[in-house]
Amino acid sequence: MYSATSERGIKPLRAAYPTAQGVEAWVAAVVLIAAGVILPYFVHAFGASPRVLMPMHFPVLIAGVLLSPLAAALVGLLTPAISMGLTGYPTSAQVMRMMPELAAYAAVTSVMLRLLPLWPALSERAGRIAAIAVAVLVALIAGRLVYIAFYVLTVGPETARFFTAVLISPAVPGIIAQLVIVPPLADRLQRSL
Repeated sequence: MYSATSERGIKPLRAAYPTAQGVEAWVAAVVLIAAGVILPYFVHAFGASPRVLMPMHFPVLIAGVLLSPLAAALVGLLTPAISMGLTGYPTSAQVMRMMPELAAYAAVTSVMLRLLPLWPALSERAGRIAAIAVAVLVALIAGRLVYIAFYVLTVGPETARFFTAVLISPAVPGIIAQLVIVPPLADRLQRSL
């Protein structure tokens, strides 16, 4: 399953992280979309703020590890749309910004993960988890930039202070949770495929 080490001692992750294929990919996508609908529903039901916890983002980021960039992006696009249709959350205004944002999260995670090497200074598992964490961090930055771009296109320009206060500061706990929870969980799920 894993590739031989290259001349420089670095393993490409595309060999260490094959994506789910065929029926396995469809099943993973459906389960992740369902999780992306169910998790925010429970966050809303218990009165917690989805802007802080960002529960829909967890399964979408995991899709970036388990699926090809295109399949992962589709999970990111469909999850907020299906959630809005079934639960009313996110709102129609939010969903137009969240669909490209979550598609970017998933696709960038998938692409970055397949470009990053496994670090030879770490054990194989620790190297995979570290690479997932880096891929997720880059994806979170890219996704937020996509959200801001779509916000500007659909609502209008705002100040940097507005974006920091509304989009970034409240999300810090969720971002930390994603960086702590997603890498080891996604690694375990990927190895069980």
